[in-house]
Amino acid sequence: MSMEPPPDSTPTGDSPSPGPETPNVPPVAATPPTSPPMASSSPPPPAAAPPPPASAAPPPAAPASAVAWESPEAVGGPAPGIEFAPHGARLVAYILDGIIIGIVVTVIALIGAAAFLSGATIEREGNQVTSFTASGPGVAIGTILFVVAGVIGLLYFPYFWANGGRTLGMRPFNLRVVRDSDGGPIGWGTAILRLIGLWVAGAVFYLGYIWIFIDKRRRGWQDLIAGTVVIKQP
Repeated sequence: MSMEPPPDSTPTGDSPSPGPETPNVPPVAATPPTSPPMASSSPPPPAAAPPPPASAAPPPAAPASAVAWESPEAVGGPAPGIEFAPHGARLVAYILDGIIIGIVVTVIALIGAAAFLSGATIEREGNQVTSFTASGPGVAIGTILFVVAGVIGLLYFPYFWANGGRTLGMRPFNLRVVRDSDGGPIGWGTAILRLIGLWVAGAVFYLGYIWIFIDKRRRGWQDLIAGTVVIKQP
């Protein structure tokens, strides 16, 4: 019995030769198509304002802030509700007192002179007076009136200072002379001393009156000598 050879497993020349082995790649999932973005429901922002034309005038400048005004510092008085006498009021009061004294003294002196001359006998030779004789009641009356005029001119200020502290010229301005130590009323002794100080204040080029503008309590030399001060009291 004959043995047949096995069929040749070699491929024929017509079949392609096997190439290298390709690895297994998993399939890629298909990407769904991308939908276009949806428009926002909010309105678009407003467009920027156009710049002003070059020829437009610039806006007005803001007004400068007002400067704070500071009132002058008030001058304190010797006590609440009381102030030192103002300079102007003191000056006007003194002028009024001088006018009052001048009128009263002049009128009394003229009356006294007329009374005195009514009792006088004058003898002349030409334009010269040879003798002058004064006698009778007219002379006595005239002499008394001269003395009265002198006393009024001398004691006018002390009398009113010692009786209420204010003269007739001071009353319209509510001025009063008081003691500088405690604000009390002054007596006759202080009033006479203040009158002497008033003469001294005017004797040295009126420097004693000007001192009122220098002293913090507005005292003149008459006040410093007598220990007084002038106040304005309602």
